[in-house]
Amino acid sequence: MEELKKIISDFIKNLKENPGTIFGFLYPYILTIIVIIGLYYVANIGDIAINKTSAFVPDTTVIADLPVVQARTVPPVDIFKMKDPTDELIQKGKELYTTNCASCHNETGAGGGPAAVGMNPAPRNFTSPDGWKNGKTLSAIYTTLEEGIEGSSMISYNFLTPADRISIAHYIRKEFMPNPPVDTDDDLSALNSLYNLSAGMELPAQIPVSTAMEILSLENAQKTIRLEDALKTIDSNRSIYSVSLFKSIVDNEKLALSSMINSDTWRSGETAFTDFVTVNIGQNGFSPKVNYLSDADRNLLFSYLKQIL
Repeated sequence: MEELKKIISDFIKNLKENPGTIFGFLYPYILTIIVIIGLYYVANIGDIAINKTSAFVPDTTVIADLPVVQARTVPPVDIFKMKDPTDELIQKGKELYTTNCASCHNETGAGGGPAAVGMNPAPRNFTSPDGWKNGKTLSAIYTTLEEGIEGSSMISYNFLTPADRISIAHYIRKEFMPNPPVDTDDDLSALNSLYNLSAGMELPAQIPVSTAMEILSLENAQKTIRLEDALKTIDSNRSIYSVSLFKSIVDNEKLALSSMINSDTWRSGETAFTDFVTVNIGQNGFSPKVNYLSDADRNLLFSYLKQIL
């Protein structure tokens, strides 16, 4: 017993004098624990790598319908009078650039705007002198805004007026380009001829898609009612000669009546009626027998169909 106490006492004394010996004493145990943890990790690496919680991606999509736009005539522009960047043109161009271009090209013109993420190729860096597909002149930038650039995210901005596009081009050149190249008179004349700038343009009216869909649905519903009424009328007038005549020259009554409901060209006269029913025989519900109608029968059939439709 005394001997054991002496051994323990000597061991503790040795540790106090040489603390580093405890690491040597514990090293095999520490190494064993590390190896066990490593083997457990490797065996379960598949489960450990799995993300147990689905990533949350906020939905920032904003679905906006088309605004109502009245039909209007855009006055002609004189490109030669607008070739110099006046303060008014620059201010207008800045407003239009901020609204239409900055989301991709950034307010600095260097690209990398918030909407540019994932675009390949990336939006143009206006401050760089390299890689301009159409060039840096006023007429070249106008061409890009008019046509867009195929194979890229640069769409056509021909929904803007010519004056607006000229304003944007001036702003880009003035704000982001040191010493932008100047157009020659021939360049400006070619631009004017290519896009007929001096003649003005007609912008059609625009309505929201939802409104257009409602109108189409209503029109289709009305056409369906007209078709059902016409079929009922024909069914209730079986003994009338005009009905027998109609049934004898159609392969599909519904298709024949639908084609006539969807077009009013045949209503203008007997000749127009004849042309309408004979042009697309086999596709418009009428059969080739329509070609053998006498003039009297054709006129009688025309009057009857015009009455019920």
